[in-house]
Order: sequence, then structure tokens, then C-alpha cells
Amino acid sequence: MSDSQCALIHTVDGATRLLAIVGDPIAQVKSPLFYNARLAAAGVNAVLVPWHAREKDFESVMRGLLATANIDGIVITYPFKQRAMAFASQLEPMAERVGAINAMRREKDGSWTGGMFDGLGLLQAVRGLGRSTSGARIKLLGAGGAGSAIAHALADSGAASISVHDAAGEKAASLVSTLAKMYPNCRIDASGPCLGDIDVLINATPIGLSPDDGLPVPMADLKGDVAVIDIVPRTSTPLLRFAEELGCAHIGGAAMVEGQSDIVLGFFNKIAWNGNADRPKAADRHTAEGGL
Repeated sequence: MSDSQCALIHTVDGATRLLAIVGDPIAQVKSPLFYNARLAAAGVNAVLVPWHAREKDFESVMRGLLATANIDGIVITYPFKQRAMAFASQLEPMAERVGAINAMRREKDGSWTGGMFDGLGLLQAVRGLGRSTSGARIKLLGAGGAGSAIAHALADSGAASISVHDAAGEKAASLVSTLAKMYPNCRIDASGPCLGDIDVLINATPIGLSPDDGLPVPMADLKGDVAVIDIVPRTSTPLLRFAEELGCAHIGGAAMVEGQSDIVLGFFNKIAWNGNADRPKAADRHTAEGGL
């Protein structure tokens, strides 16, 4: 994010429409930085605020948010992307396929639509490294909500192969079974943590979120020409530090968040997103400021 974007300041008044990002923990999230800069640049009177819902309180927090009249959208982050589905009245196709959501939009009739955009954000992050996922051999660590969305997006983008590893083996096997039926031209398997013969390594696990975490898997066979993406929303993680020392092209979770910020704000009807992330425009004023 540029210095000029950081300098943009929101004026919050009684007419400001609210967006919330819900997670546990929440202090590490980067979404407010990117989303609020985009909203301010587009001249939209809305703001994204962090909302800390402890795991035991998630359902009661969500009921309160959905009943709040000036909230137009909710961003869902770890660890609630699957639990949040119960609060969506209807789902977009990708969310239905993945079985998780990372955004909810209030409709004019008061219902809520759930969407999943982590995969699109990941593809944008890979492009930011000057790499392409088309024809690439991918190692994906993590088969949860974000990992599943990323896997679908990778297969859809033309990846040659995706090897999925998850500590919960049955979760990886289930994802692979689903993907294999939908993307027969992509070689997909559930495997161990080996990292040989790959072009891109993606960490979609929460390992690295805690300062005490180590590497998500052993890295002895990681080669220096592999592109490494860690979606954990921290500027530095053990995986990113290891990748840097090895000379790998690498990028952190903020890139995935920034990559989908315009897409999600378009989903919220706050900006008109046309694929150009550099030129956000305000959506129709009635939609953007008066509810969805």
C-alpha cells in the first residue's frame, strides 16, 4: 500500500455504513488497512472495523451483527469461515463448492449472501510475484476453508498438479476427492509433507500465526526456485524467513488480503470492480451509502 493510500483518512459520522471483520484473534488482520484506503479513495462513506469474537461467543456475536441496521457486510476470517455458513441465507457458487465463506452481504430484503474470495486473492498474490499458476505444480498445505478456496481457484486457473497436505488426513482426502471430479485435467492428490518437484508452495494453515510457531512442515527438500506464499496475516513468519534465506521468491498473507480487497468491496456493492485494482470507483450512491 502506498504512502498516499496510508494518508487517506475517513471521516466517520452518523451516516457512515459499517463493515466488520470477525475473527479470533483479530489484532493481526490487515484488511482494515487495505479496505479503508480503497473506500476513502472511492469517496464512499463506509468503514471496515475489526470485531473480536471469541470462539465460544461466535454465534451470539454474529446474531448481534446481523441485527445491526447500519452494517452492510461482514468479512469472516480465521477460525470462522465454515461456521459462518450457518448465518448465510444463500451462497454464491464458489462458497457452495468450497463449503466455507469469507464475506457476507446484506441484501435489500434483509437476507444475507455468503461468498468466498480467498482463492481469487491468492491468484492475485501469485501474479504479484511475477509467476503464473497455469501449468504450475503446486504444493498446498492446509485443506480448511481458505485452503479449499485456494485449491479450487488453482485448479480452475489451469494448474498442472495440486498436492494437498493437511494434518487431518481425512480433510485433505475429502478436498482431493471433490476437486478430482470437478477438474479432471488437473492432477490432484493428498500426500505427505514432501516438497520435491514443485513450482509453488502455499501455506494455508494457521501455523505461523502465533509467535511461538515453527515451520508448517519440514523444509529440507525445498528448492530455491520455488515461489513461496504464506497466507498467515503477518509480515514475518518462520516460513517466510526460511524462504528468504533460501533465496525463494516469497510473499505473505497481506498480499492475498490486498488482492481480494477490491473484489470483496465490489461484492459489498461499495465500489464498482472491473478487474483493475488501481482505480476503485464508488458504486451507485443509493447502494453504497444507504444499505444494500
